[in-house]
Amino acid sequence: MDPKKAVGFAAGAVAAGLAGAGLAVAGAPAAPGNTAIGKELFVRSGLFCASCHTLKAVGSTGRDGQNLDEARPSYATIVEVVTKGRNPSRRWPTGMPGYGGPHGEVPKAEIDDIAAFVYTATHK
Repeated sequence: MDPKKAVGFAAGAVAAGLAGAGLAVAGAPAAPGNTAIGKELFVRSGLFCASCHTLKAVGSTGRDGQNLDEARPSYATIVEVVTKGRNPSRRWPTGMPGYGGPHGEVPKAEIDDIAAFVYTATHK
C-alpha cells in the first residue's frame, strides 16, 4: 500500500474509533452528555420540553416555545437556556424558566444530556 494512503487510512480509523467511543474528534462539535437519556428527559412530564417546543425527533409540536428544528441552537446555547431560562419577549411572551443552578430542579448532568440530544437531533 502507498505510504500516504496508509497514513490517511490509519488517521481515518483512529478518528472513527474516537468518535465511536464518544470522544471528540478535531473538526467535530463536542456534545457531552447521553443522547438517549436526553431524549427521555425531553419528553418526560415534569420538564415539559416537548409540550412547548417543536422537535421532529420526538414528534413534538409545541407552540409556546421555539421550534428547535428551525432554530438549530448550538450546544452551548441549549445548556445556557435550559440552565438559566429566558425572559419573556414579544415573540415568546411566556419566556422559559431556568431549570439549573443552585436552586434548579434539573442536575447539570441531565441538562448536558438534554443538550446533547437536542443538538444531535437538530444538527444531522
